[in-house]
Amino acid sequence: MNLIADIGNSFTKLAVFNDNFIIEKRVFENENDKNIREKITLIKLKYPGLERVILSTVKNTDEELQKLIEKLFRNYIFFNDKTPVPIKNLYKTPETLGKDRLAGVIAANNIFPKSNVLVFDAGTALTVDFINDKSEYLGGSIAPGLKMRFEALNKFTDKLPEADIESDFENIYGNDTINAIRSGVQNGIIYEIEGHINKFSKEYSDLKVTFTGGDTFFFERKIKKQIFAEPNLILIGLNIILKYNAK
Repeated sequence: MNLIADIGNSFTKLAVFNDNFIIEKRVFENENDKNIREKITLIKLKYPGLERVILSTVKNTDEELQKLIEKLFRNYIFFNDKTPVPIKNLYKTPETLGKDRLAGVIAANNIFPKSNVLVFDAGTALTVDFINDKSEYLGGSIAPGLKMRFEALNKFTDKLPEADIESDFENIYGNDTINAIRSGVQNGIIYEIEGHINKFSKEYSDLKVTFTGGDTFFFERKIKKQIFAEPNLILIGLNIILKYNAK
C-alpha cells in the first residue's frame, strides 16, 4: 500500500492506495504542521502495512514532518523537479513547474495511453496542460480561476459588488449588476475553456479532455464537448510516480 501526501496552500490531501485504488482519502485545512504530522501518524497506525509514501508540498519543507515520515515508512519520495517520472517533460523551466500540473498530466497519460490529452485543473487558478500521444509533456497555460475572477472585480473597482458562482445562471447577458458580473465571469471562462478545446481539436483530431479541481462540478454540465472528470487526478498521478520510483 502507498500513502500520498499532497500539501497545498490551504488544504492537505492524504490518500491510501492499494495498488491503483484509493481505499481512504482525507482532506483537511492546514491549521499547522503539527496537525499534518498527527494525521499521517494516525493513518500509519490504521494501516501498518503502509511502507511507501510520496510527499508533494507547495510549502517550505517541515523538517519534523520529514523526520517523521522517514521514521514511519520504508520508502519515502519527496517530489521535486529531480524526481524521475514516466513521461518526457519538455517544460523549459521544470524547477518552476507546479507539481500538481505535472502529476495531473502523468495521470491523464495513464488513463488515456498513447493519446493526445488536454488537462484542465479548475481551482484557485485555471491551468491547462497538454501531453501528446508520445507521452511528451509540452506545457500549458495558467489563468485566474472562477473565484479569483469574482474577487478581482470587487477588489479592484470602487462600485462593483462581490458576486459568486451561480450554477443555474444560463443567460448570455445579465439584467442586473450581479448577473452582469456572472455573465462576464462564468460565460467568459466557459468560452475560454471551449476556445482551448476547439484550438487543440483542430491540431489533434483524437483529442481527449479531462477535468479535475474543486470547480469541476460547475464545468461538467456547462462544457459542450465530451469531457472526462476525475476529482482524484493529482493523487492518481502522485501514486503513479511513487510506483515508478519504487525500490
